[in-house]
Amino acid sequence: MKNGTLSTKLMLAAILLAVLVYFGINLAAYFMDPFTTTVAYDFTSENAVTVSGYVVREETVLEGSGGELVYFSRDEGEKVAKGGTVAQIYDSAEALSAANTLRSLNEQLEQLTYARSLVSGSQSTARLDEEVSSSLISFQSALASGSLSAAEDAGSSLRASVLKRSYAYSGTDELDAAIAALESQISSLSAATSSGTTRITAPEGGLFSSLVDGYETVLTPQALEEMTPKDYRSIQPEEASGVGRLISGYRWYFVTLMRESDLGKLAEGDTITLRFQTGLDRDLTMRVDRISDEDGGQRLVVFSSEQYLNLTTLLRHQNAQVIFDSYTGIRVPRSAVRILWEPVTDEDGDPVLKSDGTQEQRQVTGVYCVWGNTARFKPVDVVWQEDEYLLVVPSETALAGYTSESTREGRRLRAGDEVITAAADLYDGKVIRS
Repeated sequence: MKNGTLSTKLMLAAILLAVLVYFGINLAAYFMDPFTTTVAYDFTSENAVTVSGYVVREETVLEGSGGELVYFSRDEGEKVAKGGTVAQIYDSAEALSAANTLRSLNEQLEQLTYARSLVSGSQSTARLDEEVSSSLISFQSALASGSLSAAEDAGSSLRASVLKRSYAYSGTDELDAAIAALESQISSLSAATSSGTTRITAPEGGLFSSLVDGYETVLTPQALEEMTPKDYRSIQPEEASGVGRLISGYRWYFVTLMRESDLGKLAEGDTITLRFQTGLDRDLTMRVDRISDEDGGQRLVVFSSEQYLNLTTLLRHQNAQVIFDSYTGIRVPRSAVRILWEPVTDEDGDPVLKSDGTQEQRQVTGVYCVWGNTARFKPVDVVWQEDEYLLVVPSETALAGYTSESTREGRRLRAGDEVITAAADLYDGKVIRS
């Protein structure tokens, strides 16, 4: 037992010694190389809070009998005039399949007719080659961005371009025969599919959306005028039915609950930046339409905008950032920023004296940067502060105190500068590297 205890103590002593040696080596290395640096870089910091809310629009559900076989003749977010066809309902799967075939044949006929209208020759061929290349690039870009709807459109365009190009070197007789055959197929198929179809038309002008989610009559612009935090917490969708919806008007809304402490000085009529976390890859400039009375430490806030309505048709429940302020500057660690006292000189470089005959001094904030093998002080103004870093910009006021343009530019902090974050007895011009 005693031998076991002794060996345990010896092992612990060895571990402790190893730890002390490790820290001793690192401490010695620090004093041998008494400064550390980092690279300054451009950065944008935001004063923002994250909220969860609903997108609200003026919406009309386009009714159908339910369980239909539907073909949408409008793209998501496409403008539709009053009375315009937005969808067609078929009474059987066979009728829908025949209609899809007819649409495909009409598309092919359009492509062949276009190819026939081109005059054969090098100019026509070059034109088609350029069209195929452009369509291919668009298709690849759409796939890379992850947008399936855009990829579908680009793929259709690519198929059309390839088909047109395939007839570039063929004789017109072959092309005329293909067009005639298609026209015959279309004529016979049109007669067979003329019945068993119901058209859905727009009751008024607006934007078409194929999505019906049950919030169309629950979340309306009119409901937002009197909605309270209590009402918001009880929002529930109704049973969804219909073959699509029509979005009217120009203004849309985002309603959310915000903590009293997060509102700050936000007031009705203010303009603010909103950023959805999914579904819309751009910042929105929105107006604060309404802030409700406080309830349980929260207030209901209604934002509105006339931007990008056609891009929000599929959005409903969203997480978003409410961005109060945005600051852009050069990011440097807090430890790199220093405050110095510098003598004040006039335009000729002569010292400015106080009434008692001593030279006047000014307080200057700045950072030391590696300049060759020396340290150079560069004055900055702080535009934003975080716990670990500051955003700064070159201090034009302090730089104006230098008499020559070359000196001012040499003292101007830039992204990419090597900023000194720690050093002993640091001063301007100190040799820090041999």
